[in-house]
Amino acid sequence: MSPEALLTLSAQAFLDVKKTESPYLQDVDLSAVNALLIRSRTVIDEAVFARAKKLQVVITSTSGFDHIDLNAAQKWGVTVMFTPEANVQSASQLTWALVLACTNKICQAHRALKSGIWDREPLIGFELHRKTYGIVGLGRIGQQVAEIAQSFGMNVIAFDPYCDESAFRRAQALRVSYDEILKTADVLSFHVPKTSETNHMLNRSHLDYIHRGVIIVNTSRGSVINEQDLCEALENGWVAAAGLDVFEKEPLQRTSKLLNFPQVVTTPHCGANTQEAFAKASEQAALKLIRFFMDASTSDTLPPKAAWYGAVSPWKKED
Repeated sequence: MSPEALLTLSAQAFLDVKKTESPYLQDVDLSAVNALLIRSRTVIDEAVFARAKKLQVVITSTSGFDHIDLNAAQKWGVTVMFTPEANVQSASQLTWALVLACTNKICQAHRALKSGIWDREPLIGFELHRKTYGIVGLGRIGQQVAEIAQSFGMNVIAFDPYCDESAFRRAQALRVSYDEILKTADVLSFHVPKTSETNHMLNRSHLDYIHRGVIIVNTSRGSVINEQDLCEALENGWVAAAGLDVFEKEPLQRTSKLLNFPQVVTTPHCGANTQEAFAKASEQAALKLIRFFMDASTSDTLPPKAAWYGAVSPWKKED
């Protein structure tokens, strides 16, 4: 929580604000707590709700929300809100930093120069102009990524079973099936939440027929991609390069096979790690909390849609 957001909260006479020194709640007395304002390191599970009998609202100043047990929240009658707009610019910016690092082999070039090697031949990349960019998850970040792709003169296609046609029109993206996006995209990026549906939504069954030479970027959640299967696809040359900000197990272990591939660019889950995103998320979360207790108003509640937990995964490979 930014100092400015804390001041905003402290200025409200009806709020008694207490800041914990640790993001973990095991040793925190929650018996009198009416609201929790958290970030992703704080896990809110059934045990937390059971200890916080007076809890009315949980607000996470993040766009991700897999650290909160939403079923338990509904069971205990606790409102949950998040801040999906705060890191749109930062996450889309990092997505494109990873795309360009892959297409232009920037990290390989940097390592070569540091080793005293001046050789451009192994560093030949490719232009994005007139290539096809595939977006999985056409929410706020996906739409911003699409806008940037079009500035490069790319053809944008997208898959999102939960977005209506207006989102595709705003993004100027052609709606396609999951199979089609895998078979067609030259660059493919994922912008989806962590759910039972999206778990390993890219695995060996998809990589068997994915467009050969594709560049894959993931700035959403590590569980989206089966890393073992991705490593096999990289070894086989099916995937030309990958830019990964998130991993199945974080922090990424030094023994991870992904680190053995020079064409894999990794960053430590820092899609929202900018001064501006942190400040916006903190302020938006603070204002949501104030409005909730002033007039019971809510915004960006979770889960976002009644059908969000859909029983059928539309990205499962068809027989």
